[in-house]
Amino acid sequence: MVVQVGKLKGPFRGFNNRQTRFTFSNGTTWRQDQPKYFYFYAANPRARVIYQENGTYSLEIDGTDETVQVIPEV
Repeated sequence: MVVQVGKLKGPFRGFNNRQTRFTFSNGTTWRQDQPKYFYFYAANPRARVIYQENGTYSLEIDGTDETVQVIPEV
């Protein structure tokens, strides 16, 4: 189930580590929650956060086939 769709704020430089944060243009922020490195540059890409059946969330970025597990930042 898709829980958020929109554009990321600023440049996207891929997935780096568990401290990497992804902020949507509406201000909602998600933090990477799995060790994964993937470099891809895009300016303000469209992105989706998807709720998985196992209770986790994953982030998808337009233009890539890669996803990463994320958690909401409070």
